[in-house]
Amino acid sequence: MMNMPFRILLSSCICLFILGASSCKEEVLAPADAAVLARYYPVELNRPAYFRVDSIVLVNTVSGTRYDTARLEARETLVEQFTGGDGSVVYRGERWERATESEPFRYKQTYTVTLTERSVLRSEDNLTFTKLVLPLRETTEWDGNADFDAARTVAVGGEFLDVYNGWVYHYAAVGESLQLETGLALDSVVTVRQAEVDNLIDLRQAYERYAPGLGLVERFVDARHTQCRVCCDGDTGSCVDLPWNEKAEKGYIIRQTLLRRE
Repeated sequence: MMNMPFRILLSSCICLFILGASSCKEEVLAPADAAVLARYYPVELNRPAYFRVDSIVLVNTVSGTRYDTARLEARETLVEQFTGGDGSVVYRGERWERATESEPFRYKQTYTVTLTERSVLRSEDNLTFTKLVLPLRETTEWDGNADFDAARTVAVGGEFLDVYNGWVYHYAAVGESLQLETGLALDSVVTVRQAEVDNLIDLRQAYERYAPGLGLVERFVDARHTQCRVCCDGDTGSCVDLPWNEKAEKGYIIRQTLLRRE
């Protein structure tokens, strides 16, 4: 019986002979171990990442829906590691925020990160998200919210919204070069598309981008909902073609962009 290494080598040679070098090259470049995940999600203690965070929260008022905007700076740092109940290594991080550069950072929350052989898990606010998985290629799709009920509601602007309903994760791009709004020029960026929902009453657009050696470099979520009451007195026919900025009644928009990593 052929041993495993020989079978893999033979398969590669057959692929090269039949399909050509370019097809095999694409397969060889596909990540095969957890070290690749660690490149895109570094788990280094006491190495903070700083982000600019722009947010918009929809608030219902007597005169209609108000869009409240805010900007702040966030700092995230892994501060310790420990062994979980299943034997995995877990990293505990802290998020601190401030409204202006002249203010001190204030503690916001604790989160944890766990790297398995094939995935990266992040837990915050009692929710666990599967952020990255192997193989790292555009055909890969997964349920990043499988560890909790995606229909659960979240408090947003005095309302409750099922923010994570309908999310399906997949790699939208692998190996991109791009420049962030904060000015950082990056290579080999991976984009994880998390949500693409746009129907009569719900809008869910979400993605995250990761760069080797830096980790998360951009995060975007646009989660809005309408019952067509404020804009159209419940007339869905008039509501359906309106832009979301006119018909949304609750929700939020957030964009988090890397400033620097020390």
